[in-house]
Amino acid sequence: MWKNHLRIAYRNILKHKIFSAINLLGLALGMTACLIILQYVRFEFSYDRFHKKSDRIYRVQHDRYIDGELQYQKAQAFIPTGEAMMNEYPEVEDYTTMFRISAESDIVMTHLADDGEMLRFPEKEVYHVKGNFFEVFSFPIIEGNSEIKHLEPKTALISRSTASKYFGNESAIGKIISHNYAENYKVVGVFEDVPENAHMKFDFLFAWQEVSSQGDGGDNENWRWDGFYTYLLLTPDADIPVLEAKFPSFVEKHISGNTNNHLISAFSLQPLTSIHLNSNLLAEAEANNESTIVYALLAIAVFVMIIAWINFINLSISRSLERSKEVGVRKVIGSSRLQLIKQFLTESLVMNLLAIFLSCLFLYLLDPYISSFIGGGSALSLFSSADFLIGVILLIIIGSALAGMYPAFITSSFKPVLALKGGYTNHHKGSLFSLKHSLIVFQFVISIGLIAASTVAYRQLSLMKNSSLGIDIESTIVVNTQKTFGPPGSDSVFTRRLATFRDKLNANEQVKGITASYDIPGKEHLSMMPNFRHFKNTDELVTLYFTRMDYDFIPTFDVDLIAGRNFIEGVDNRSSIILNKEAVQVLGFENPEEAIGHGVNWGNENLSKAEIVGVVDFRAVSYKESNYPVAYTSTFFPYKYVSVKFDEINGANAAEHVAMIQNTWNSVFPDQPFEFFFLDDFFNSQYQADQKFGQLLSAFTFLALTVAGLGLYGITLLTVSQRIKEVGLRKIMGASVPQIVSLLSKQFMVLVLVAGVLSVPIIKFTMEKWLANYPYRIEITWWIYLLPIAMILAITCFTIGFQIIKASMINPAKLLRYE
Repeated sequence: MWKNHLRIAYRNILKHKIFSAINLLGLALGMTACLIILQYVRFEFSYDRFHKKSDRIYRVQHDRYIDGELQYQKAQAFIPTGEAMMNEYPEVEDYTTMFRISAESDIVMTHLADDGEMLRFPEKEVYHVKGNFFEVFSFPIIEGNSEIKHLEPKTALISRSTASKYFGNESAIGKIISHNYAENYKVVGVFEDVPENAHMKFDFLFAWQEVSSQGDGGDNENWRWDGFYTYLLLTPDADIPVLEAKFPSFVEKHISGNTNNHLISAFSLQPLTSIHLNSNLLAEAEANNESTIVYALLAIAVFVMIIAWINFINLSISRSLERSKEVGVRKVIGSSRLQLIKQFLTESLVMNLLAIFLSCLFLYLLDPYISSFIGGGSALSLFSSADFLIGVILLIIIGSALAGMYPAFITSSFKPVLALKGGYTNHHKGSLFSLKHSLIVFQFVISIGLIAASTVAYRQLSLMKNSSLGIDIESTIVVNTQKTFGPPGSDSVFTRRLATFRDKLNANEQVKGITASYDIPGKEHLSMMPNFRHFKNTDELVTLYFTRMDYDFIPTFDVDLIAGRNFIEGVDNRSSIILNKEAVQVLGFENPEEAIGHGVNWGNENLSKAEIVGVVDFRAVSYKESNYPVAYTSTFFPYKYVSVKFDEINGANAAEHVAMIQNTWNSVFPDQPFEFFFLDDFFNSQYQADQKFGQLLSAFTFLALTVAGLGLYGITLLTVSQRIKEVGLRKIMGASVPQIVSLLSKQFMVLVLVAGVLSVPIIKFTMEKWLANYPYRIEITWWIYLLPIAMILAITCFTIGFQIIKASMINPAKLLRYE
């Protein structure tokens, strides 16, 4: 029986090649889009789940309040936090603390090669760890002691790729490496490169070394510096809310006596597996994604698949009228309704199987482009996952049933007498057509919504990227100085060399300006002073970000100086600070002019004092978040970056400019590696996730419109073929071509307008909710609602217009000849 069903299905597919091709291509495109997005979503949700104990690992989040007002939420806590919690709470089975020293200072790693050459590499992912790191996390060790739990003093582990870079084919075990703050550490192991789906990446793990002065109690009593990632391994039966309820007493015991009365800390726990999609705290180890983006793309995958299934259902419904005589004949010769239902469901299943096969072919051809764009490895890796294969099988079965069930039951219910007389062919009313039109409206609503979402996403990204920054970051090359920490003036050699480097570059007529700073626009500011005194209430404290820039920063970057003056060259500026506009507001001044000349102080016991000499207005971060309140000084911090501005940097002279800077750097700093980047590219990288989301949204919106267009084209062909005699009769009775075009296209235009009306509240609700995530956002104006409706009308006219006009222009004698 099934063999016969398959044979008939095969014949029907070949007999109706155009409709079969439309159905097959629509389903295949829908499945391809769905599989691509599912690969992306699967990868995003897989973050940190490769750890054997991932469900029991939690990161300690630290929230800092001043006078009851939240100042910041941080992914880092204090050095003793993990060990103290393990000792005091039975729910904590183990802990590890990580210090990303490469985030605090540029790290240069050194190794003395066997031939006597000193190898130097700038490194970005260098951590010091304490506690049982390898007991908490599951990073496989491929060389050395695979059962290691913690690092002994003066030892280190490195990644596979790092071992290859430093030692080639030689074993890394026993080699000696050093960096700015850690000398002569022995490599005792090599771990596999950290997977891409880990929320933090590292290449070096050094054993812990004291970072606190013994006079202040050492690391075990350092409850002031919250710059350390703390992870807890909880017992299987740990109750998280109960454990978190104990943290206020923990704070009271350990922290309250170590800070002034204005500062209050609060701890909470973040599940390891939720960090990547649900955490956007200060000092995140890596830039995380947003769950809203992932869920939005997942919804798009579902919508594209629904559109493909709607096409299949609508074409099957339309074709069911043509097959009414076939059903009548088969019923007359003895076919039961159940047999007919099985036949139609078999045809649906065959089409879905062919579509998934074609979809796999598309994935194979597109895989290099997909993998490089969305990340997460090859899209074909989906099929190596057993649970995903089960999901695909269920998708095929459910899709076949949903797409084939209604046409199967309706068509199999036709009465033989009416079917053989052609009664169903001429029947244009009833639930059959009501469902078809409802599905078309639903399809249009999805398409209009996707176009609107793409438009809003594009405009929001354009707003953020094109709004004024108050600073000119174009044509700027930034060089990492690799400068280590130290009190002002402690490195006189570096200071003199930096002056020489500056003078040599200024001698080049193409150089427009040079400036040195501790931070640059687009880089997350990590240095904070939580105890600035409020202007109107000296007992009230506020938190300001604190960073360093030299006197050339403002003129070089053409910074918008809205009040006061710049730092003065050759003058001791230790008692002067420049604030940005946000800092002026936080300190309680009515306007920037009022702040000029006022003194501010900060600190707990020995207050530091400074005069506000200037106020600037420029973006330290992108428009994705509110701007920092920042205090700028010309002292205290080292100069981590030197920014070199040119009149213009283009493709022709970029390499020339970089080579000139590198040669100058090597002549002045021969013992320091040269590392550079273009500032505008660096700043715009903050929009990378939004830009990728916008591109994915646009691509899959286009794909959804293509699938919907295919279905509309198929339905138009069937509609025209079913009403072809009516067209001939109307032409004989004197109907003109425009009248016939209007008659046949009117129902589609009405469906588009109905879908447009239904889509407006949906667009308004979803887009306003999405835009609420941005502090600076566009307004949803009237044309954003009308544009997608107009586009769908245009696409509909283009899709159906040719077929309808072609039919209306045929000689009526040909249309009626067979009668």
